[in-house]
Amino acid sequence: MDCPLFWLRRSYHAGKQRVDAALAAHNLTTAQLDLLLQVKQAQQIEQRQLQQILGVRSATLAGLIDRLLVNGFIEQHTSDCDARVKYITLTACGDGVCESVADIHAKVAATLFAGFTPAELALLNQWLQRVVSNGENGEFTTDCS
Repeated sequence: MDCPLFWLRRSYHAGKQRVDAALAAHNLTTAQLDLLLQVKQAQQIEQRQLQQILGVRSATLAGLIDRLLVNGFIEQHTSDCDARVKYITLTACGDGVCESVADIHAKVAATLFAGFTPAELALLNQWLQRVVSNGENGEFTTDCS
């Protein structure tokens, strides 16, 4: 098949399957890990901002947060100024999990991108960033002309 969307989807699933298999031992999914890594990077992040970064619906985010709270990986705090605003932080347990699985993405990337030169990876990065930008900002039309 010679369709870029097909290959983008296949490459995503190939990486996701490898990451999911490695994360299963930690009782984590890739979506949960993505959330944990965003919180780790920010140290404390507003829940709405996390939703925007991850590109998920509020119900999906709530499910991810609930599961991570139950596992003791994160804490949820209400803002002192506005009770509607909630912040997420990592617990020591969550930080430990992030550290123990930190190399999973690196190993999967090494497997998926084996044989690529640094220049090819840089070009691929640029192309994928353009695809994302076009998808987020480009005008969508169903006109086939």
